[in-house]
Parts: sequence; structure tokens; C-alpha cells
Amino acid sequence: MRVLYSRPLTAPKIPLPQNFHQVEDESDLSWRLAQRFPWAGRYSEHLAGLRLALTLLGLRRSFDVVVTGRYGEWFALLQSFIPFGRRPHLLLDVEWYESHSSAWRRKFNRWLHRRIIQSANRVQVFCQIEAHNYAAYFGVEESKFVWIPYCTDANPSAAAPAEDARFIFTSGVHQRDYKTLLAAIAGLPVELRIAAPLAEFRFLEAPANVKLLGELSAGEYWKTLMSARFLVLSLRPETLRRPGVITYAGAMRMGKCVVVNDPAGAASYIRDGETGFLVPPAESGKLRDQICFLLDHPEVVNSVGRNAEESARELFSVAQYITGVENAVQQTLVDSRRSVPQ
Repeated sequence: MRVLYSRPLTAPKIPLPQNFHQVEDESDLSWRLAQRFPWAGRYSEHLAGLRLALTLLGLRRSFDVVVTGRYGEWFALLQSFIPFGRRPHLLLDVEWYESHSSAWRRKFNRWLHRRIIQSANRVQVFCQIEAHNYAAYFGVEESKFVWIPYCTDANPSAAAPAEDARFIFTSGVHQRDYKTLLAAIAGLPVELRIAAPLAEFRFLEAPANVKLLGELSAGEYWKTLMSARFLVLSLRPETLRRPGVITYAGAMRMGKCVVVNDPAGAASYIRDGETGFLVPPAESGKLRDQICFLLDHPEVVNSVGRNAEESARELFSVAQYITGVENAVQQTLVDSRRSVPQ
């Protein structure tokens, strides 16, 4: 079995199995096209998807399976309209939201993604609940989706703490619920440091014990995280895609205790009270209670952080990710054979 592989945006650079042939790095492809066509703005992602699709169409006949990241959506679409010569397709790293306000755009968005899902043999989700959400929203069978846990190459030994600080930490932009978090932290005897663009807070009033750091370099981000007591993520209860996975998975791999108010999504990664803490979404009082408990019990913070690192070392490992992708490739082949008329 020969596999044509395009490295997804969120996948670390890892040694691939011998039967995998990498044709593209989607992060690098996106950067190259953004530099070449600066006038395209956010539409450069569509250019990257179309460029990748044409490349894959030209190479697919020599391979048994095609594996791509989210830029492979164009390839899935083209295969749905050009059925001859099609190859089984595993689509990784998708990131779909219910974000359009107008009725006709929502209808078109659902039709488009339904077509993508039906063309691809299997689609990766980052949280188990996403399979149910996508299936219900786009009107497809849930068996189309496969959960492959996010793989992080974060290395605790490579990021020494910048200081022995006494603050707690949060970060990120996408689907963050900072309003709930700021209400939960106000007046507590601890500083909250936030790594996020300052524009996110132009309509919010930060309490006196909150320090806005703006955007940090990768090195400064990891040093700040390693110095913090623990990480708190306040996330919006999205209908479809569950946010924050990359942030709390990376923190757990670094041995940090995490608090996440998205039980529906984070339960795929966190065992509540053992490898982290889950609280209900959009409830600042319960989030505040959990923060206060951890401030009063540093021994719990330390033990849960150790448990988190041990769990993450196995669940988010390169070996686990490769096994998950290989298993999904096998499922993709089985699915494609079942769909061939006998």
C-alpha cells in the first residue's frame, strides 16, 4: 500500500512510515503563496487548497490512498465532480464552524461541506463530540468521522521557566470566552496573565489583577507557561468545532495542571480531577470556585500536573499519532472497497 501524504497544518514534522510519500507541507505551502500573492489576503488559503488539489490529481494514480490536511478539501471536491481515477481519501485537521449570518450562505456552506465529507472516505475530528456535531449539522453519517488525538511535540526539557512566578496563565484567540474568565478572576489574590492580541479586549474591562501580554513569540510563550501555577481556558460553547485543544494539550504535555470550561470537548483529553479539571461553560462562579480551590491546594496542582504529563506523553505522542493515522488509512481502504459495486 502506497500513501500520498500532505502534512497538515497542525501536525508536527515527524518521521513517516516508509510507505508514506510526502508531497507537500501545507503550512509551508500557505506561507509561500501568501508571500507570492499578498493581495489575496485570507483567500490565499483557497489558492493553497486549489494548488494542492491539482498536484494531488496529477500524482494520485501511482498511490493507493491520499492523506491530506484541511487544504485537501479542494481535492475532495474535485474528486466528487471527477469520479474517474479517484483514490480513497483521508482528510485530517478540519476546522469547521457555523459562522455565516445570512441564510443563503449557511445553506451553501452546509451543501459544500456535505459534499466534502461525502467525497472523503474518512474525516478526522480532534474531539469525540465533534463527530456527533458535524454529522448532525451537515446531515451525514457519524461513521464518516474518526477521532485521532492531537499530537504535540512540546518538550518540557526545552522550555525552562523564565521566573519562579506566582501567576496563572491563559492564551489564545479563537472562540475564547474572556468575558467569563475576567469575571471569574476579578478580585482574587493572584495575577492572571493573558497571551492574546490586545484587540481582543477593546470592548472588555480587565480587572486590576489581569496583565495583558499581547502576542508572544513561541519561546516567550513556553517560558511563561512553564512559570505559571496552572493554565485556565475559558472557551465558548461552540455548536460544531471544539476550540482550545492545541493550547491545553500542549500545556498538559509540559506537565501543567489545566482548567477548561468545555467538558463536551475537553473530556476527550482530560480526566476530571485526575489529569486536569473540567467546569461548566459560561459560568464564571463555578470557574472562580475551581481557581480558588487550586490556589488553596498547591499540592493538588502539582500532582495533577504530573498526571497530565504522564497521560499526555502517551496520548499525544508521535507514535500514537502515527498509529491513529495508519489505522484510519486502513479504514479508508475498507470503506472504499465497500463502496465499489460488486
